[in-house]
Amino acid sequence: MVASSEIETSRMWPSLMVALLLMHITSANDVQCPLPCHCENGEVDCTQAGLKVWPINLPANTTTLILSRNLLKQIPVDGFYLYPRLKTLDVSNNQIENIDEKLQLDHLEKLDLSHNVVKNLGFLNGLPKLRHLDISFNQLSELENNTFIRSTKLHWLRIDSNPITSLPSGLFRRNEMVGYLSLSNLEIENLPPRLLDPLTRLQQLEVRDNIRLNSLRDEIFHYLGNSLRHLNLGNNTLSSLPRSLRQLDALRSLNLDGNPFQCDCQLFWFANWLEKRPTIVPSNGMFCSDSSLPLVESLWKMHCSAVRLETSTLFQEGLIGQPVVLTCNFSGNPQPSVTWVTPNRTILQWPSTTAGDVGVDDVALLSSGQLQVNTLSRHTAGDYACHASNALSNVTAFMRIHIAPKGFRRVQIHSIIAGFTCVGAFILIAFLVQGFRYLMDRFGWWECCYCCGERLSPRAKQIRNLLEAIEQYKSQQLERLRENYTGQVNRIRENCVQQMERIHQGYAGQVKYLRGVRVYGTQQLTTIREQYNDQAKKVYDYTVDRLQTVQRNYVSQRSKVRKFSAHQLIRLREKYKFQQKTLNKIMENLPAFYLDSCRSAACARTDSVYFQDVGEVDVNIDVVESIIKQGIRLDLPDDVCLEDENLDALGDEELEGAIEEMETAGARPRKRFGHGRQSSAGSLDLSFLFAPIRFPSLNWRRRNTVDEEPKNAGSGTAVEVAVEICPVPAEQETETNTLQPVSSADC
Repeated sequence: MVASSEIETSRMWPSLMVALLLMHITSANDVQCPLPCHCENGEVDCTQAGLKVWPINLPANTTTLILSRNLLKQIPVDGFYLYPRLKTLDVSNNQIENIDEKLQLDHLEKLDLSHNVVKNLGFLNGLPKLRHLDISFNQLSELENNTFIRSTKLHWLRIDSNPITSLPSGLFRRNEMVGYLSLSNLEIENLPPRLLDPLTRLQQLEVRDNIRLNSLRDEIFHYLGNSLRHLNLGNNTLSSLPRSLRQLDALRSLNLDGNPFQCDCQLFWFANWLEKRPTIVPSNGMFCSDSSLPLVESLWKMHCSAVRLETSTLFQEGLIGQPVVLTCNFSGNPQPSVTWVTPNRTILQWPSTTAGDVGVDDVALLSSGQLQVNTLSRHTAGDYACHASNALSNVTAFMRIHIAPKGFRRVQIHSIIAGFTCVGAFILIAFLVQGFRYLMDRFGWWECCYCCGERLSPRAKQIRNLLEAIEQYKSQQLERLRENYTGQVNRIRENCVQQMERIHQGYAGQVKYLRGVRVYGTQQLTTIREQYNDQAKKVYDYTVDRLQTVQRNYVSQRSKVRKFSAHQLIRLREKYKFQQKTLNKIMENLPAFYLDSCRSAACARTDSVYFQDVGEVDVNIDVVESIIKQGIRLDLPDDVCLEDENLDALGDEELEGAIEEMETAGARPRKRFGHGRQSSAGSLDLSFLFAPIRFPSLNWRRRNTVDEEPKNAGSGTAVEVAVEICPVPAEQETETNTLQPVSSADC
């Protein structure tokens, strides 16, 4: 069970870490710019903000981070995962001393670490895309060959003002993209001759203010001829210039100020080269150390000349054993130094080297231009070289000493005589030895020699000694093998014990680590479970509270709606009672109004009309009173057709409640549907008295039917008036309140 829980914990731990990281990144996207800094378009400027701790609450879209002139002492390894777009980092003028080698910034292109106390550059391996690097004014004491091996895209590099005493020759072997390099104000005494060879794209080089740099190798600029445009060698202690400077074909500006140049013919080539290169703009501070004149002017006044061969012995022939003299004369200013090379590669130099100095008895220097071979032989004959050089040029002359054929014949004769003499002596000695052995065997004189010893022949003694030596050697070898085997067994046993102890210690450490991980995972899971329960409880309480609030609002609104509906029904009831009374009075007096005009056949059949709402027209009360005074009566039957749209819109329970309230008040409930009819012998048009009346929420309609007048018009037959009040269809309620004809079939 414990193992299964550990496995589950180990499986949940990565997902938990990813979730926490995503939550942190999500919250980081909403982070605003901190108060001491200024943020704009992905650039965060915290210059002179007094920061002592690395800021972590920066916008996630930060591409440029400037933290110069603060009090930072370290760069955290895990402080950049929130800023994946960071390309420029400026931490100059701080107190940073050490940077962890685990620092990983895959997209960083520019880094400024100047004016700090950095002592190690091992962190550069985690910056694969770095293009601009400034590590000047730090405490770097040495650089290794692998310092910039991962910075293959480096384009701008500055290593000024560091206590560096030497630079390795392979420092820039993987940095061929570098276009600007500054090695100023260091403590170096010289530069390796192949240091700048890999920098084939270098355009600007600054090697200035190095007070210990007194010379440069001649081949230092050998591979920079097509790229280097600006060269600054000012304020060093250079006494001469490297000759590879003549190979810089693309050079445009040259600064040599502040160097104590030794103005002699060794620099005369520089004046000639500078005259042939008018495109180069030299500095104005080039002076000789022993003169106040400019460097170029002083060189032209020296009248230096190159080496020139005047006379030379090209071929010399002599006899064996006789002396031979070789001549080689040169001219030039300054006087060239002459060096002789013999056929056996012996070097002789005038005046420092003589025959006694080099251990050659048959060769000697008479002067700088004469070499004497004291005794001609096969060793001294051959090709000789005479090399002369000064500060401007060097010339080499080749000469040969040949042995005359006459001397070769004498040598051949002497060689033949010596050969035959040696052969005769060897044959004579061989005959004497063989004769002595024959006599000793023939007369048995060897037995006399054996009796004095152990009676063993020399051959037997030799064999016995050989066998004893073999046996002794065998014993020694067996003893060595036995000791070697014992030693190997002991070493294997000790190694096995050590390995078992290491495995036991490793297993114990792993068990302890896994237990710690399990405890930590259990704590984290408990914390997460408690947080989840708290969040769930908060959500549940909030939901219950909101539901109770909604329920209270619903009950309150429903109560208000019910109260409002009951109030409206009471108002409608009172209004309908008043309108019904008014209409009853009008209809009671209606048949007796203008009966004479109907008898004269002036009353015709009229179409049904709509009565508008009382609220829309004002009823002429005086007319109504005059009609009542004339005795016109309008009787409405009990089944008057009324339609109440507001009652239809109510629910069944609310409608029943409203009807019960009306019955309690003493009113007779009206029928929702129905119609009434009153027969009459004639019809009467009352539109000239008042405008059509439309009661609120009720649609009224009247139809007058006029029967045909009897032929006996003078008879006193009463006129029958039929009034019909019917509900109007719902689709006609939206129309205007104008008069519209309605047929009797609609009721």
